[in-house]
Amino acid sequence: MNGRRVLTIARKDLSEVLRNKQALAPLLVVPIIFAVVFPAAIALLGRSSVLTASVNGLDAFLDNIPAGVLPPDLDTGGIVVYAALTYFLAPLFLMIPIMVASVIGSSSFVGEKERRTLEGLLYTPVTNRELVLGKVFAALVPAIVVTWGSFVIYAIIANVLGNPVVGRAFFPNVTWLILVFLLVPLVAFLAITLIVAVSGRSSTVQGAQGVSVLVLLPVLALVVGQATGLMLFDASVALIAAGVIAIVDVAVFLAVAKTFQRERLITKLT
Repeated sequence: MNGRRVLTIARKDLSEVLRNKQALAPLLVVPIIFAVVFPAAIALLGRSSVLTASVNGLDAFLDNIPAGVLPPDLDTGGIVVYAALTYFLAPLFLMIPIMVASVIGSSSFVGEKERRTLEGLLYTPVTNRELVLGKVFAALVPAIVVTWGSFVIYAIIANVLGNPVVGRAFFPNVTWLILVFLLVPLVAFLAITLIVAVSGRSSTVQGAQGVSVLVLLPVLALVVGQATGLMLFDASVALIAAGVIAIVDVAVFLAVAKTFQRERLITKLT
């Protein structure tokens, strides 16, 4: 595999994305909701019953949280803020790289078709694996950067607004470090690879974006699992999830690169 070819494809795609203001605008919505609105609302309303009544699943999560997880000296408001910001919102945060990947990755081959630049790219001497990997990297870098930036904002809000309610510095913990620096790249890679695979067969961006639902389902399962008391998204669960997703990433990428049909795309364009 030629790394220079991969980086060339990634840089070209990334420059196209950065010039597309319509594609960049939606990237701000999800990070603002999960990195600003949710943590600020929880920290400011932690002592109010309105919060647990209005956030779906939060009340059930607090009722089912395992004994010994929470510091024993917290009052009711401290429990809500600590548990919600540290555990409840953790799996939901994974929606940021998935949604960013969906917006950018879905325009991969579809965008090339719309700009009428795909045929020239397909005739270049790059291998299928290099082509797919280059497309993946073009969306992976923005997905990781946006998510890491969102994490910094989340951490600032959690510490500035949450610490006075909890009574101590509590964020981030080990679970969040594993989530942000290990799970986020792995989940983003999986989402983008699937989207790129579908993008090569789809004629519309919306059709390519639909596959991101497959990656969202496990995230929603983690949220439901926490709310029902079946599991807690802690460091051990995060590490297990990272190991499983890493194996899936490799398998899915190799399958997508192997089944990528360049000749089929060229035939459809001519």
